[in-house]
Amino acid sequence: VPRADIDLEGSTKLKTYSQFVQDLDISSGVVTIDLSIAQSFTLTVDEAISNFKLTNPPSDSTTFTVKITQDSTGYSVGIDTFKDSGGSAIPVYWPGGVVPTPTTTAIRTDIYSFKIFNGDTPTSSGLYGVVGGQNFQN
Repeated sequence: VPRADIDLEGSTKLKTYSQFVQDLDISSGVVTIDLSIAQSFTLTVDEAISNFKLTNPPSDSTTFTVKITQDSTGYSVGIDTFKDSGGSAIPVYWPGGVVPTPTTTAIRTDIYSFKIFNGDTPTSSGLYGVVGGQNFQN
């Protein structure tokens, strides 16, 4: 019984593949990440970010990545503050329990990836955050 549009019950070998990259916006300090649209996201920070709202996570496990670039000013980014579509907090677990400090230097980029092991219950199962790199000079 297929569980998705493409459902393979075995190993897969790909020579190459690509992913759609979705641009994100900030609205009154909130960035909405819709996982039904993409798993790779870019964000230019042009105001302070108080939280990220995660919508439409798949029922199972998934990973998503956000590339965050400061504009010519530089603002704070609440990288540890995720909420579901109802406004409930989603815990974020970081290696060693240390929350990274996002770069606020103008025209610099940070990359963060997040793993969800149970999209049905993100407020109890949480996200696992990984720093892909910080303070990249553009």
